[in-house]
Amino acid sequence: MSGASVPSRGSARGAVSGRNAARVVWSDFALLEEAGLGSYEKRALVTLAVHGVADAATLCRDGDIPTSKIYAAMETLGRDGLVDIRRSRPRLYQALPADLLADRLTAQGRERAEQAVRRIDGLRDALARLPHRLAGGERRADMALGSESHVKRHVSRLAAARRCVLSYLEPGDLRAIEQVRETGFDVLRLIAGSRRRSGFEHRVMIGFGRRDGAAVRRFLSTFADLLPEPAALRYCAEIGHPFHLIDEEQVVLAVDHPFAGDGRLASLLVHDQDLAGELASGFETLWARALPDLAQIRAWPTSGARVD
Repeated sequence: MSGASVPSRGSARGAVSGRNAARVVWSDFALLEEAGLGSYEKRALVTLAVHGVADAATLCRDGDIPTSKIYAAMETLGRDGLVDIRRSRPRLYQALPADLLADRLTAQGRERAEQAVRRIDGLRDALARLPHRLAGGERRADMALGSESHVKRHVSRLAAARRCVLSYLEPGDLRAIEQVRETGFDVLRLIAGSRRRSGFEHRVMIGFGRRDGAAVRRFLSTFADLLPEPAALRYCAEIGHPFHLIDEEQVVLAVDHPFAGDGRLASLLVHDQDLAGELASGFETLWARALPDLAQIRAWPTSGARVD
C-alpha cells in the first residue's frame, strides 16, 4: 500500500506525501456531508480517492478513522454505489472515477429531494385536514413588510403551486427580485426548479412604461434560463397593479410607496377564492391584448414614444 497520508480531522489543509504530491483541502469536501454522508464516510471516501485502492487498515491510518467505524462506513459507501468492494483477503476498496462518483452523488441528491417533496405534499394534506381550518369562502391574509420579506415570504409561495400561477409584474417587482437575489436568495431559481419538477403552468405578463424598456430587457436577459418558456411570457404598455395568483385561491398583492420609486412598502398574501376569480378574469382579458414579443411594443398610451 502507498504511504500517502491524509491530514488529521483537525486540519483544514494538509500535505499528502507520495510519488504525486497533493494537498487535501477539507472545506472542498463539505458538500459530501450535506449530501448525506457521515463524517467517517466522507473521510474514507476522500482518503480512498487519494490511494485509488486501499485496505481498511490504510484508510484508518491515513484517514484518521477509528477501526471500529471503518467497516460500517465502507459498507454504507459500497451499498450506495460510491466505492467498489473487492471481497478479497484482506478486503480491498477501489475508488470510482471522479466523474462517475459525482454523477452518482447527483442522482442520489435528486432522489432525496424528490422524496422530500413527496413528504411535504403529505404534510400539506395533513395540515389541510386539521379540524381548525377556516371554512370555505372565509378570507385569510398575511402581511410582509419591505422588499426582502415580500420576496422571501410571499413570492416564494409560487414554488409551492400545484396547478397554475398567473403573474402580472411591473418594474417594481423586477427590482425587488433583483435586489433580494443580491443578498443570496434567488426566488426565480427556486420557482423554476419547482416548475420543472411538478410541471405547473406559469404565465407571466410584464407591464411597463416607456422609461422602463431597457430595465425590462436587462431583467429578461439576466433571468432568461429561469423564466417560463417564451410562449408563457407577454408584455403590455399598460400600468395597473402587480399581483400573483396561485392555484386560483391565493393572491399576492404588492403595496408600493406612493413617492419612492424603488420603495416596495409591503405585500399581502390573501386566501380568497372570490378575489382570485376576479383577478384571473382580469388577467385573461389583459393577456388577450398583451404582446408575445417585446419588440412589438412601439406606442405608449400617453406619449406614443418608443422603447429605448
